[in-house]
Amino acid sequence: MKVKWVKVKDGNAYTSDITQAVAKVSWGGSVSQAARTAEIEVISAPDDVNIKNLKLNIGAGHVIKLYEGGGLIFYGEVQSARKIGEAGTVAYTCYDLLNHLLKSTCSYNFSNTTAERIARKVCADLGIKAGGIVATKAEIKKMIIDGDTPYDAIMKAYTKASKKTGKKYICRMDGAKLSVEEKGKRVKGFVLAEGYNITSAEYEETIENMVNVVKIYDEKGAQVGEVRNDKWAGKYGIYQKAYKKEKGINAKAAAKSLLQGIEKHVTVGAADGDLKCIAGNGVEVYDRATGLNGLFWIDSDTHTWENGTHMMSLELNFKNIMDSKEYEEKEG
Repeated sequence: MKVKWVKVKDGNAYTSDITQAVAKVSWGGSVSQAARTAEIEVISAPDDVNIKNLKLNIGAGHVIKLYEGGGLIFYGEVQSARKIGEAGTVAYTCYDLLNHLLKSTCSYNFSNTTAERIARKVCADLGIKAGGIVATKAEIKKMIIDGDTPYDAIMKAYTKASKKTGKKYICRMDGAKLSVEEKGKRVKGFVLAEGYNITSAEYEETIENMVNVVKIYDEKGAQVGEVRNDKWAGKYGIYQKAYKKEKGINAKAAAKSLLQGIEKHVTVGAADGDLKCIAGNGVEVYDRATGLNGLFWIDSDTHTWENGTHMMSLELNFKNIMDSKEYEEKEG
């Protein structure tokens, strides 16, 4: 792991390699959080000449870059700092540039466009470079954005597109560039297995987000249809959701996609982590203790480097679930 600190002074950027002063690095993200984070613990040793010479006056807004395996894995801004007295370190929390899309608001009136054009427009307006923006070729007749975050604007567009393409999408930062990718890509050449690299495993079932009845309404509020899972409803009682018809969208198919059964979650700890095991990707898991056998999707990930060791903790899902942002038709 290599850590670099970028400070801008008088319009000039100065980059310093501060790896030798960093005791611990945590890098992670989740499907629902969107922006990936990094926390670096910097040694506070004023009597150490090597560290003193680095002049580590790291401040909010400064850029931190993380490199592993020869490649850039994180480019983000320092958001906060806290001192850890027992460890004799200062911990800096950083967010990648997707955080700008979560903390801002925007207004747009889109018509006869696509999700990919909307993503590029939002990036251009925020001054963020667009990287690989996956094409859906699914036309969006109309979409009014009023006070939403730019991230929600993009994901509302891709949620609409998803209903036509049947694919799921995720926003990520590739360095300083925003990319939108198909969600659920399988991590190739890597397996989590009992007796090999799994250090811990926990299994949980929950009906907290269950939806077993979806009623379909037209633009006037009249019910025009319904989809349901009678087996779930009979066993757990009614958990109902409403869906308003959208132009150009198969209402029954869209309503059916909102049905949600028992959620099964797994938390797995592993040694010798893989950099491709990040939120939104799929990974193979084989563990007899929890009965896991097959492909699972990563809801969140935390990678930690300390004392030369790379450890990894993953929250896994049995289903490939998108961070959907539903769009409600507005007048205008």
